[in-house]
Amino acid sequence: MNKIKLMMWGRKFDLDITFDCYSNEKVLESQKQAIQKFSEMSDVIDKSLEKVKAYCLSNNKEDIGVESIENIFKYVAPKYLFVPRDENNQIVAIMCNYKYDPESGMAIVFENGNFKEIGKQEIIL
Repeated sequence: MNKIKLMMWGRKFDLDITFDCYSNEKVLESQKQAIQKFSEMSDVIDKSLEKVKAYCLSNNKEDIGVESIENIFKYVAPKYLFVPRDENNQIVAIMCNYKYDPESGMAIVFENGNFKEIGKQEIIL
């Protein structure tokens, strides 16, 4: 397992990287490239903050109790990066703990340098 230092939403993180591969498999070149590209797309990552806030408010507005979220880290805590095994696409998911769904958490998925989707971690695992 590798680590990456990442500036995300105004905070520094030191996140583990988990590559989807069995012990008898090697990490694909496309998986390595996905992490490399991901580390260079800080603007795309930062823009995802508004989408994460919108996701939280659309799913748990009553629990949150406010119209807009000032500090996303009260609800979402990035834990590690997950890189699925895909030879054709460069996919990276930021796997997070989510206050209002501790069992399923949250995955923020990026594909080929662009934001793709947010959902429970099952969307990528």
